[in-house]
Amino acid sequence: MKNETYIFNNDLLNNYFTNLTNSFFKILPMREDNEDTLTVYMESLQREIEGCKNVFKLTHNDGNFVRIISILQYLIDNPNESQKIYKREVFKAIDICNKLKQKYGDHDGHMETI
Repeated sequence: MKNETYIFNNDLLNNYFTNLTNSFFKILPMREDNEDTLTVYMESLQREIEGCKNVFKLTHNDGNFVRIISILQYLIDNPNESQKIYKREVFKAIDICNKLKQKYGDHDGHMETI
């Protein structure tokens, strides 16, 4: 794959991390409603986050991406975990998303694909 340069700005990253936060929040009502697609949804979200980490060189080595991917993996591997644990882990992931938003939303310039 050849390297390409993408222009990004604060709005792009802020919007991405806001959407990511909303995607994590969506897990809670899905879990409460015992939706059959919850695992598929979390696996898809996990792939998206992994892709983002690899697309944007700026974020490539940030351990917070590993943390939120790991939280999703735990929830996927433990579908019968208590609602209390689900809620705690989802809000932990949301907090990490907000930290990522603060960290990368303040940058402006170019991001290159890996």
